Amino acid sequence: MWWHEQSWPRIESIDKSLPVVVPLGSIEQHGRHLPLSVDTAQVTAIAERAEKQLGDAALVLPTLWLGCSEHHKDFPGTISVKPSLYSENIKAITRSVLGAGFRKVFFLNGHGGNETPGAQALTELVGDDDAADAAYLVFSSWWQVGRDALDPQRHGMTTPAINHACEYETSMMLTLRADLVDLASAADQSPVLNSPWLQSPGGAKVRQFRRFHRLTAGGSIGRPSAGTAEKGAAMLDAVTADVVAFIREFAQWPELPAIGPN
Repeated sequence: MWWHEQSWPRIESIDKSLPVVVPLGSIEQHGRHLPLSVDTAQVTAIAERAEKQLGDAALVLPTLWLGCSEHHKDFPGTISVKPSLYSENIKAITRSVLGAGFRKVFFLNGHGGNETPGAQALTELVGDDDAADAAYLVFSSWWQVGRDALDPQRHGMTTPAINHACEYETSMMLTLRADLVDLASAADQSPVLNSPWLQSPGGAKVRQFRRFHRLTAGGSIGRPSAGTAEKGAAMLDAVTADVVAFIREFAQWPELPAIGPN
């Protein structure tokens, strides 16, 4: 069910044990070949497909398109708020959902820059607010909850992992909005800093904090030229299946009473 399609009496009457899903996106540069809406389009598509499969087993909010994209601000078109303000937005949304009586909130994230301020927000909220502490507040990006679904061998990928405006994201956008993809402008680019600590099969072992204009000239990283609509459709279906599987299990998580200090 869509949260925003309900009346307030309906929200009041709905079973409060249902999971509430909050998709998070961004409007930011994605190279010369992809639109600014990539992160919002991708997470929205996953949320829409999940909502259709879940029916009245979950409530899904519309995607929050405003993200924390300070590291992309050197590229025209990026719209961003600072991490501290983004955290406050996440807190406000959470308080609103909890205030309506729901106790399970899943932030389905579609932009990497939202992860740190999102985690900060929920960490602070749980520490400050007893209602938040008594609830389940879960945050995960779709490529994390769907990590197994993104096995590169499963989809015929030529690159080992998702990056920015890469083979993976280009493929998904070719499936969702091919009219907005300009493959002729796609530029393949290897990382400007090659280190086994930053590039490893299981993901980076350390995190570095730089703005993107020091990492890529055109805004993309990876092999977008290898993207295809077929790969994108396969990934979208696989990730959605994992998201739905998690939400169904999430709905069954039991309440956890305080058992300490003892």
